[in-house]
Amino acid sequence: MASFNAAFCYLLAGSSPNFTIDILLGETYTCVDNEGDTTFEADDVVIVNGELLPPNTLFDYLGFFDGGWIGKLQAGFLGYLLTNTAYAGGTSIPMTTGTFTTCFLAGTRIATPEGERPVEALSIGDHVLGADALARPVRWIGRQTVVSVFADPQRNFPVRITAGALGDNTPSRDLLVSPDHALLVDGLLVQAGALVDGVAVRHEPAPAERFTWYHIELEDHALVLAEGAPAETYVDHVTRRRFDNFAEYEALYGAEVPAIPELELPRVKSARQLPAAVRARLDARAAAIGAVTRAA
Repeated sequence: MASFNAAFCYLLAGSSPNFTIDILLGETYTCVDNEGDTTFEADDVVIVNGELLPPNTLFDYLGFFDGGWIGKLQAGFLGYLLTNTAYAGGTSIPMTTGTFTTCFLAGTRIATPEGERPVEALSIGDHVLGADALARPVRWIGRQTVVSVFADPQRNFPVRITAGALGDNTPSRDLLVSPDHALLVDGLLVQAGALVDGVAVRHEPAPAERFTWYHIELEDHALVLAEGAPAETYVDHVTRRRFDNFAEYEALYGAEVPAIPELELPRVKSARQLPAAVRARLDARAAAIGAVTRAA
């Protein structure tokens, strides 16, 4: 039976979305749902061993922090963090609910003046190349871990854009982005979910039990080259507090910062908003790269 094994279980003080670790209990727990299988959904995780949480007690899922699961007993009010990472008492635990991701999947290659680099290898101060060929310094790299069993597949799982689906050598290899992440397509900022045709652009299953998205923040909202395709950087459609490493950002820049204005380009959020001429061109691209065009 597959399971989620947590090396540590922490009792949390406070309430959502910001908890603080109270004490470390150091127990190991195995979690299955109340039907004894591993098709986890919110409100059905059962703790089946260990002394902290009584066996067969329903554990309400609340969210996650850096890959760990946050929840509470249905019969109580205390919050718990089950995780494989050790933390010191008093650590702030900003909870993420997983309702959004607008990022690049780990492993995505981003153009820099020195060549392409995986997004997770970028650091503050590194330079990335924009679609306009200008080098811009990275202000921050936001990181968001998704726990697959609790995530909404339509919002949180990757969209795969097949190499060449947007144009000649664009992207240069398959590009995996979150559904709400926008790319520049025919002068429009088109969110990846709006491009899905089930063939050349398609929803993917969860890459792993946990997987990580990375977002690049520059001084402005810009287009960087991700696998050779122009894709947006961070813009204030989402709050930085929802990233796992917001504490790092706050320590560097403070909680209150000027908003980053969006590029003055039309944004396409759904397939029905995509102009017919653009869809026709993309269907032609799908045929050109050997994919079967979508059903009318």
